[in-house]
Amino acid sequence: MNRNFKIVDGIYLVLEGYELDLHNNFDFTNLDYSVEHRRLVLNWQRSNGDWVSSDTPKALVIEFKEVSEFRFMPRDSEMPFTEDDCINSLGYWVDEDWAEGVIMLEPSQTAEPHWLTAIDFMSGAVLAVQAESASAKVTA
Repeated sequence: MNRNFKIVDGIYLVLEGYELDLHNNFDFTNLDYSVEHRRLVLNWQRSNGDWVSSDTPKALVIEFKEVSEFRFMPRDSEMPFTEDDCINSLGYWVDEDWAEGVIMLEPSQTAEPHWLTAIDFMSGAVLAVQAESASAKVTA
């Protein structure tokens, strides 16, 4: 998948001089999936916590284009709903016996083309997507 960003240590999205901590400094707000246009858009807002710098961008959008596969694995019903907006990690979903859920790569590793980009949330929900491209945009 072609991307204009990198994922580092499973929680940082690196883009145009930004290193955005999606686990601690952003809240996931919603997604928009268009079957007709084969497009998935994910939206985050800067968290309101006092630990978040005012220099942190206000919002982040990731758009996946030419989506060929989109999966949503359900949340853990025992988890509070307050965990739905907090990511646990960004990585890859691999449909192989050795992988147990979302995996993260070391900087020297390269993802296999058939692996899905995956986001797992603290609530246990997982989004997994295969697409031609992904682009991130920040709102400062």
